Amino acid sequence: MKNKLFNCIIILILAFYGCEIGKPRAEGADNELVVVTSFEDRESIQSVITALFNDTLYSPQPEPFYRVVWVDPENFNNIKFHVNVIVAGIGNNTKNVGTRLIKNLLTDEQYTSTIEGDNQLIYAKNIFSRDQNYLIINGPNLEKLIEQVKDKGAWLKKQYDELLFKRQSIHLFEGSTRQKDLEKSLLEKYGWTLKIPWGYTIIRDNEEEQFFWMGRDIPYRWLAVQWKDGLVFSDSASVHNYAMSLPPKYFGHIQYSDYLFKIEPVSFNDWGAWKISGLWESIEEAQGGPFISYLFYDESSNRSYFIHSMIFHPGQDKFLLLKQVDIVAHSFKVDTKY
Repeated sequence: MKNKLFNCIIILILAFYGCEIGKPRAEGADNELVVVTSFEDRESIQSVITALFNDTLYSPQPEPFYRVVWVDPENFNNIKFHVNVIVAGIGNNTKNVGTRLIKNLLTDEQYTSTIEGDNQLIYAKNIFSRDQNYLIINGPNLEKLIEQVKDKGAWLKKQYDELLFKRQSIHLFEGSTRQKDLEKSLLEKYGWTLKIPWGYTIIRDNEEEQFFWMGRDIPYRWLAVQWKDGLVFSDSASVHNYAMSLPPKYFGHIQYSDYLFKIEPVSFNDWGAWKISGLWESIEEAQGGPFISYLFYDESSNRSYFIHSMIFHPGQDKFLLLKQVDIVAHSFKVDTKY
């Protein structure tokens, strides 16, 4: 009786976690979408993918956050363990190889709901591997698919962004490569700290200026923390003035460009914050690139914190690199006892 009860519990646990035990970890680049569809449907499906994953990094050249890799339906088994798998089709033509694949992957009831109902976006996690996004896109026509993307796209996009954050955090912080001694010293010295991956070195640490700057080179990544007692901003205009004044003061020959400069309210960890993003540029040399900064007030320490991250990687993709530095920034925390 006890063995039967134990076996039932194990079965329930496996069902709850999607039978995670024994699955390989998903493979491939975290910002790569493997899209399986027939050649004749690619143009229409591209419109759907563009509507769903519409974020672009300007560096200053436009770079999509997520890059698409097209795969023919007959090669589905070769890519089904990828981190981001999307199987897509339009219509109900069984001569279409994409349609036949989707019909094989779905139950009859599910397939009918994509053509006749409102179930055109079927999302699941960890179907073939751990830490995986799995999405089936199918509908009677392009108009219906775009309609559903407008309705459910924000939630779907959030799932992809959160998984990317999770997987990249593991890449940056897992194991013994973190610089925990430096993390501890910052906490003891300043009352705040963040997770510091291997390879970052201190560029400037000035207690009097209340400024800490670290970086890693080739490709270049920089992260700085500046803080002041009290509240240093009141509205978006004061945020703009404060942010613009910092780069020349602390980085010397660097300034924020007016081109694509953006300020918006966001949540940063547990704080309400202002996110400042755009392009930085060197006054002295032909250098520049994207940056992301956050300005927020922490009541427990009565301080305003400005966290700045930027990269320099000319001629190469920049999104994933900037995302990694932003993830380091999001590990920031304040000791409430300080």
